[in-house]
Amino acid sequence: MLRVPLNLATKPFFNNRRFYAASLLLGLVFVVLSAANLILYLAHRSQSLRLNRELAEQTAEAGRLEQEQQEIWARLQRPETEDFLNLVDYLNPLIAQRTFSWTRFLNQMENLVPHQLQIVAVAPRIAESEIVVEIYCNARSGADYIEFVSRLEADPNFYQVNLMTEDVSKSPNFVGKHYGLQVKYRAQPAQEQAGDGGPQFDHASGSVP
Repeated sequence: MLRVPLNLATKPFFNNRRFYAASLLLGLVFVVLSAANLILYLAHRSQSLRLNRELAEQTAEAGRLEQEQQEIWARLQRPETEDFLNLVDYLNPLIAQRTFSWTRFLNQMENLVPHQLQIVAVAPRIAESEIVVEIYCNARSGADYIEFVSRLEADPNFYQVNLMTEDVSKSPNFVGKHYGLQVKYRAQPAQEQAGDGGPQFDHASGSVP
């Protein structure tokens, strides 16, 4: 028997469950997206406020440092400050000269000079808070001169050994060459500076460090 589906009702019944389910799903998606956007907005706003606060603090710190710099420059440009710095420049070489001990220096040289080498003159001077010693000597051979330089370089009290002049020796009864050396000298070990001679003045602080 053939059945034909007919709906003779005045208002046919429609199945709206799919529509409601889809609407509910879209609503949930909208709520989730809205909540995510709100969380991202709050996080971004909080970070923006923090960065603005840090920028304001750094700007204030930069202004304070600039003001301190201007005050320091103003103090350095005073006549009394310039006189003090000139006094420091005058005292530093005197302090360095006081720390130079001829006895200690000659005792060290006695152990370093080879037998075939003759010391003619020694001239220490102060250059930029360092002791520079010019040593003039006669050597009978290049090997004796090289041995002397090697001993100076191996000694912890001497550094930066440089040759200044080299010529035939004009000393009577001496056959060899005349050399002029420039070497930097540590007047005393670092652990002894506090007890003998003392440190130098510091321009930045205006006092002995």
